[in-house]
Amino acid sequence: MTLVSFGYLLLITAGIFLYYLCPQKFQWVILLGLSVWFYVAVATSPYTIIYLMMSTVVAFLVSNSLEKSKNPKFLVVIAIVLNIGIWVFLKIGGYLSESIVVSLGIGYYTLQVIGYVLDCHWGNIKPQKNILKLFLFTCFFPQMIAGPISRYERLASMYEGHEFSYENLTHGAQRILWGFCKKLILAERVGIVINTIWSAPESYGGCYAWVALILYPIQMYADFSACMDIVIGTAECFGVKLTENFNNPFFSRTIQEFWRRWHISLGEWAKDFVLYPLLKSNFMVTTGKKLRNRFGKNTGKFITTAIGMLVLWFVIGVWHGGVKYVIGVSLWYWILLMLGEAFRNKFAGWKTKMKIQDESFSWHLLQAARTYLIYAIGAVFFRAQNVREAGKFLGSLLDAWLKKEHNFNIFFDGSLNTLGISDTDWIIILVMVALLIVVAVLREKYGFARIWVDKQILPFRWFVWIGLLLFVVIAGKYGAEYDSANFIYQIF
Repeated sequence: MTLVSFGYLLLITAGIFLYYLCPQKFQWVILLGLSVWFYVAVATSPYTIIYLMMSTVVAFLVSNSLEKSKNPKFLVVIAIVLNIGIWVFLKIGGYLSESIVVSLGIGYYTLQVIGYVLDCHWGNIKPQKNILKLFLFTCFFPQMIAGPISRYERLASMYEGHEFSYENLTHGAQRILWGFCKKLILAERVGIVINTIWSAPESYGGCYAWVALILYPIQMYADFSACMDIVIGTAECFGVKLTENFNNPFFSRTIQEFWRRWHISLGEWAKDFVLYPLLKSNFMVTTGKKLRNRFGKNTGKFITTAIGMLVLWFVIGVWHGGVKYVIGVSLWYWILLMLGEAFRNKFAGWKTKMKIQDESFSWHLLQAARTYLIYAIGAVFFRAQNVREAGKFLGSLLDAWLKKEHNFNIFFDGSLNTLGISDTDWIIILVMVALLIVVAVLREKYGFARIWVDKQILPFRWFVWIGLLLFVVIAGKYGAEYDSANFIYQIF
């Protein structure tokens, strides 16, 4: 069962009926039952739920022992080490042995559980006294595939029960429909092109490599954000509000802004539980003072920040997986961010001399294009099997110019139709990209595009949603002979 399967739609439809027919004080039990059922149904092995239970038991025992313990920090360290140990065992064991099945969503619920324990330790929340309710927090089914990484206080409303809300149901259904649209119409088509080029790099050199480079971020965004739309929409149908994970990332002017808009829950978790505690630690405070005394206030502050950011990005890279992520995520973005910080004043002076208006459309467009290209280069390490393959692909981009293998004719002689899709598919891709841009602009102005749609007259509203449904039914990639690809980010 996948999030874009008929089985999933049946599950949430039946779940909604049961949920709102059940007395409110027992509604959380329905959610727990749906979560366990879903996890067993989608996991490679039903036994992987044991690892999920183990994480929950550790978090429950530690969080409820903190107040009575004479050494609560030791308990917290034990909880963190055990959860990371389970994660490492499954991740590394899955690479080394086929007998070890990686637990679905392990990266997300591991961070979620660690965050819960730390919040309890710092006094931000009170420990949950019911282990089954804590288990629901850990395994709430919509977010098990690819997050978002939720904080306990954000999901605490699950236990309160909810009255039936037509607005929640319709808004949730609309969000799910938009997710289906992005996944089945756009991500799947672009994925065919990407897979064709990457499967035979010796046959698709020159401009083909650039096509793959430029399209892959579109596939990643359409795929990952579609997953989030379905997840958040599903939770909304049950009256539960999940954290937003995207906010028009490709409108970002800088890479700093990009990571405030992309995978928001991971970035916030890393800042709250890695960066800020590290910078406030006695070691870093003492080190910062020594650096400022020796190199001056600004340089000392820069070095301290660089150390903290290096640890932050290293954690994010390791969380994603192997060495290729440490290079393509950790080092790549850390170096760019530190260079941007180091030359910020020079860049500002250059803009002043060039008389560039910061709010001009052309400048914003150029900045957004630069940010997109930076992300596209880093994304190569996501698509490649290893660092060597990523290096060869990036080298092929340079070869297109150094060896003059431009082959620009592929854009005009029908060669793009040899990549697994037709002219009609390319038109659909362009239509979907244009639709994404329109929806993004509406979100920038109104918060969400559906807020703007809700303000329109009834016939227009029905035209939008029925039209979108028909678009998915007619243009979606699915059916008996089509196997929809898994969501890219569910492997983490």
